Amino acid sequence: MQIQVLGCAGAIAQGAYTSAFLLDQAIALDAGTGLGQLPLAQMLQIDHIFISHAHLDHIAALPLFLDSVMASRSQQQRPPVRVYGLAATLHSLRKHIFNREIWPDFTVLPTSAAPVLELIPVQLGQTIAFSDLPYQIEVMPAEHSIPSVGYAVRPFAGAAALVYTGDTGPNPKLWQRLAHMAVAGLILETAFSNHDAALARAALHLSPSSLAHELRQIAPDSSYPIYLTHAKPAQAQHIQAEVAQLAAQDPALATLLASHPLQHLQCGQIIGLQDS
Repeated sequence: MQIQVLGCAGAIAQGAYTSAFLLDQAIALDAGTGLGQLPLAQMLQIDHIFISHAHLDHIAALPLFLDSVMASRSQQQRPPVRVYGLAATLHSLRKHIFNREIWPDFTVLPTSAAPVLELIPVQLGQTIAFSDLPYQIEVMPAEHSIPSVGYAVRPFAGAAALVYTGDTGPNPKLWQRLAHMAVAGLILETAFSNHDAALARAALHLSPSSLAHELRQIAPDSSYPIYLTHAKPAQAQHIQAEVAQLAAQDPALATLLASHPLQHLQCGQIIGLQDS
């Protein structure tokens, strides 16, 4: 399975784009500004988009993406782009984005009989399968300031999963679930530096200090890489320096990280995970 990191920043700056990940070609996780980095030909291949929650940095490119692909998909008589999310997330999209004021309602365009957008509600713990793709996607727990989920992507039934947390603060239910599943890799948010640890706690994000607490919950008999995402561009260097100190400050954590190497994601990066 190949994951293209279109966007992994917690805000925007030159070269920094917000959350969007392309799995092989047809599936995207979140639709932040990174989605706009794709050429149109690649955009046209995306049939499924899984939204973690309704905050702008995770949906900003979705309305413009749909506008870009609508005419070609209609001409090719393609089915609608299926956008998945919690019922509360889809309600926010309908009420605040596709409301005919901020943006047209693409659930009825170009026609109500053949729209470019279909909104599909999901529930925590549900596994979504596809008629045209071998992937299975499990809806994972997240703890954020609005209703939120993560996703575990298996390239085929029974395979180890790439797990994407979306935005989350301390999340014991996530680690409980990970302890009982095969994990190929984990994309885990760390949005703020320790200087803003209080803000991270209030907003239900992670900083390196709370990240350390989360990492101590890793099942000790597991082994997989951990990719850190969602750093605010102004704080990225501070976050990296603080994360680098975690193992030095805690020998037990250093032992865990030997089998769970940490890597800070970069926009444009390609992650290759062996299917197993």
